[in-house]
Amino acid sequence: MGSELALAAVATVVQAAALGLFPFALLAACCRAINAAQDCQLPATPYIELMALAIGIFAGGIVIHANVHWALLDPGEIFRRGGPWDMSFGQFLAGPANPLAYDLSTILVRPFSGRLPSLAGLAVLLLGGLVFYVPVLKYRTRRAFAHGLRNVLIVIWGTWATVYLFFYAGWLANRLNFWIFLVLLVVVGYLRRRTERVVLKIT
Repeated sequence: MGSELALAAVATVVQAAALGLFPFALLAACCRAINAAQDCQLPATPYIELMALAIGIFAGGIVIHANVHWALLDPGEIFRRGGPWDMSFGQFLAGPANPLAYDLSTILVRPFSGRLPSLAGLAVLLLGGLVFYVPVLKYRTRRAFAHGLRNVLIVIWGTWATVYLFFYAGWLANRLNFWIFLVLLVVVGYLRRRTERVVLKIT
């Protein structure tokens, strides 16, 4: 019985680590592929990438608002065994990790459908276009095109990652159940110790 619990705990840790690292590994691989084809570093690189990420997070918030029934955030639903957050590793990858599983009509609509995105969706499309076209039109080089392409990739990734990590947090809370409070205490204690060290160094 003890060995079974230990194996289950190890499996949960491995699955949680794999799912937690997956979106960041995907972003790193995609950006590395673009950089391998064409170096895309420009003077404004770090600032415009942060802007692209902010746009993606904003878009992800719109998608979450359009897809999530807020009753699912009730603690009873989050921690319930057999509930909507109780998913296996494979179910999580096929569901929340799959961007095709979401309703994106608030941002993207089918051509000639006679519909328009929401105002927030239009803002995302406009800002997403700017982070691509501004460097391309300003520098007019292959590097600038690669830079703009990577910015669009970051916007798309930021949208998907925001939704993904939202569901990942709920899935992880369901897996940990009451142990999540112990994890939070450990994290808070670690952050408090780090803060105290910083204050001591400053003084």
